[in-house]
Amino acid sequence: MKRLAAFVMKGPWQAGLVIAGFLCLSFMMPLVGLLSSAAFGLVVLRQGLQPALTVLALSIVAVAAFGGVVLGSVAAPLVYALLLWAPTGFTAWVLRYSRRIEWALGAVMIPALAGVLAFYGLSSDPAGFWSDRLFLVVQPLLDQAPADFDAETARAGLRAAAHYATGFVSAGSALSVFMTLMLARWWQSLLYNPGGFRAEFLELRLNPAFAYAVLGCGGAMLLAPPALTELMWNFGLVFVALYLTVGIAVMHALLSRQASRKFWLAGIYLLLFIIPQMAVPVVLVGFTDAWMDWRRRGSASA
Repeated sequence: MKRLAAFVMKGPWQAGLVIAGFLCLSFMMPLVGLLSSAAFGLVVLRQGLQPALTVLALSIVAVAAFGGVVLGSVAAPLVYALLLWAPTGFTAWVLRYSRRIEWALGAVMIPALAGVLAFYGLSSDPAGFWSDRLFLVVQPLLDQAPADFDAETARAGLRAAAHYATGFVSAGSALSVFMTLMLARWWQSLLYNPGGFRAEFLELRLNPAFAYAVLGCGGAMLLAPPALTELMWNFGLVFVALYLTVGIAVMHALLSRQASRKFWLAGIYLLLFIIPQMAVPVVLVGFTDAWMDWRRRGSASA
């Protein structure tokens, strides 16, 4: 990874080659697109906006050529590329000039919340929109299901999930952008400030205003009419992603101070992967950190 980051930093042509190259590979291996975004984020973090725009222009030309020759379309790969690069570039710019990782996290999550609000404002039936698209994906599988499979129950589950799909999509997109930014920041730390990323991430702490916004959403869920309650639930999913990130930072800070505790940190990651419900206590740790300041308490008891 360090060699890759060093190659990106050699010059605009090298950076454009990596950014566009990984973007083109992502049409076969989707997760590779995160490396493309991280490389662009690294350029923004280290060199600023103006050099990054030069690299962006070179990358756009390369992707357009790839789209025209290989895919037979220029517009589609360019739209896809900008959807990957623009959010990471913006949050990297915020982090570069604020030097505060919590500001970058806010720059990811606030647009995600605004996206949920905008979708509910513009769509007359958000759940119906997602339900139609989920059925397009799942219906071929249901048609091939065994005779004893309860397809109607599966359809009912999809219709229920559609009410929260806006929040899931917004939260997942925001987490993806922030993870990509953190990869770019780690690369920058490897090259120019060894150990700096770890110290920065372990101190991630949000403004308490976010926590009070969560409490406000919770109150609205209890008192608001059903249509507004659904909107609050979708906001809540974005807040879950927000405080999952903070909770992971807190757990790292508490458990990585001593070698004997690192085993527990690995266990938490394993449980999160195997049992997704384990995210709930991590989210609660991140949320309550606004008042409890778990890292300070952990330092005092150590």
